[in-house]
Amino acid sequence: MHVLRLLRIFIPLVVVAAVVAGTVVVLTSRNDLQRSRTQVDRAWTPLRTMLDSRYRTLASADDVLTSVPGPLHQLVAQVAAAYTTWQTLEQHGANVTSEVVAANTLESLGRRLVLAARAARRLTNDATALVPINTFAALTPPAAARFDATVATFERARNGPARSLAARILGYGSIPSYDSSGSS
Repeated sequence: MHVLRLLRIFIPLVVVAAVVAGTVVVLTSRNDLQRSRTQVDRAWTPLRTMLDSRYRTLASADDVLTSVPGPLHQLVAQVAAAYTTWQTLEQHGANVTSEVVAANTLESLGRRLVLAARAARRLTNDATALVPINTFAALTPPAAARFDATVATFERARNGPARSLAARILGYGSIPSYDSSGSS
């Protein structure tokens, strides 16, 4: 009987303490998460500007290859669709996560396009068609060390033991790193 009385008092106290502790964790985590997310946004802005110029060059190279039939045609269509997605995201002020995913897709497709165009028999003797491809291949992807460092800091803050729940509650999703592994 005495134990039941203690449990009736102890269980509500534990529940109240857990709710208070959870609220404190969420409230204290919010500022750190917001600060880290703001730094990611600030680091992305100049990188996005450089990438926009890079992807315009890729789109120009892609346009030259539009008339080439064969297996290259499917890759050309994928690059065109990915570039349209990039432009749409940029025009509508999408979130950083969506833009980084689109950039990583364009980087991957750009590398594939360069390799496929250089290997295409129809383009082997057509130096003028390869000029835009080689121009894009010569462009090194912008250094993303600052952006990737801020993403790593944000991810550490977001994935901390107590903060992962707070990040989920507050809507702070994961942000991928930019893939700057090169195009040729």
